[in-house]
Amino acid sequence: MEKRPYSKSLRGKITNRTLFIGIVPVLLVGAFSWFSLNQLTSTANQQLDKSRSELLDSVVGNNLSTTSARIVNELDAFMLERISDVVVWASAPIIIQASKAAAEAHQKVGLVGQSIDEIEARFKNRKSLNVSPAANRYLIQQIRRSAHFGEVFFTDKNGFNTALTNPTSDFVQSDENWWKTAWENEISVGEVEYDDSAGIWSVDISVRIDDPASGRSLGVMKAVLGVSLIQEVADNGARDIAGGAVSVISSGGLLLAETATKHDKKRIMVDSINIRNSTEAAIQEVFSTRKKGYAIGETNVIGYAKSAGPELYRSVVTRFPGFNWTVIVQQPKSIALAPIEGLSSVQASLQSSKQQMIIILVLVVIVVFALAIFVAGMLSKTITQPLLDLRELADSVSKGDTSRTITVNSDDEIQDVAQAFERMRTSVSIIMKRMKEMKAA
Repeated sequence: MEKRPYSKSLRGKITNRTLFIGIVPVLLVGAFSWFSLNQLTSTANQQLDKSRSELLDSVVGNNLSTTSARIVNELDAFMLERISDVVVWASAPIIIQASKAAAEAHQKVGLVGQSIDEIEARFKNRKSLNVSPAANRYLIQQIRRSAHFGEVFFTDKNGFNTALTNPTSDFVQSDENWWKTAWENEISVGEVEYDDSAGIWSVDISVRIDDPASGRSLGVMKAVLGVSLIQEVADNGARDIAGGAVSVISSGGLLLAETATKHDKKRIMVDSINIRNSTEAAIQEVFSTRKKGYAIGETNVIGYAKSAGPELYRSVVTRFPGFNWTVIVQQPKSIALAPIEGLSSVQASLQSSKQQMIIILVLVVIVVFALAIFVAGMLSKTITQPLLDLRELADSVSKGDTSRTITVNSDDEIQDVAQAFERMRTSVSIIMKRMKEMKAA
């Protein structure tokens, strides 16, 4: 008999069906589990990203923006008080009287009309006529009460020194920009610079001295204000933010304070370190037209606020536009997002579980495939082999050979078929024997 192809044989059919029955449910269950886990992971990722974004926007960003605004308000209040101090000093009767007396004294000694070089040569060693010792004592008393001022002095209407707490480099001040600006605009506030005579980083506050009775301008008072408090306020603000850093930036983009470097003197008010030149988009957003806000950078969340304009100082001086300083408060994203790092670990666990699911599914398919082949082999041995033996018995009987016997001990339908074949073989054998006897007779 022609041998059938394996796929059409009973053994092949048993093997194929065993594989189908074993592997297909595993694949379906695995696919469903993978799909469900993938959906769960995707949803978790979306929710985590949303939580991260909301945390940065509604919590961290607003917190940093509020902190920067608070620092700005402290600086504005401090500077307003200091300007008010200078305005009050410049309005004191003793200062008004000294300015008038100095103008007359300077006129008498022939200073008016002389060139600046001639006057400076004349006052090379002493920097005032000391026409009002009481005014000197008054100024000394004021800066002793306010530890923030390094020195104070004022001139008469000609720009000649009248009273001072520390020696100045010049006797004539009328050629200085701060004096001209204050004389014309009532006030002049300079950039933060290192004052050689005071020996401190400072900002100059210059206020015109006006006679309240006549309204005439009598001179200009200049106070050198140390900026150490600006750095102290920045330090205090940085302590309120975990891992935070605070920078105070001048109108020109130079650093007035930088807590991250502990206000390194090599960086303060250095032209080559101009924050406005930064190419980082978040830093550029700081210098937009908005007074307050926050920006999210590559590694930091940045809150910022800008100092007040002329509206704050209008009650003290009418023509001062404000300092135009900017406060930046930065916090690393890693610290800002710490409250949801637990969710990140869950996200990683889900991703790991998905990968493990794929590995387990592949291993299960391999095991089921091997088991299916093994089971198919066992079934082939218990089912197909007896059938093959029965087929050979039938072939032998059909050729007249009834001597072969078959015994199957399977205790099932195959055994019944084998017994039926055996009865058939016995019957055929008896018939063939009788036919031979009949021929022989």
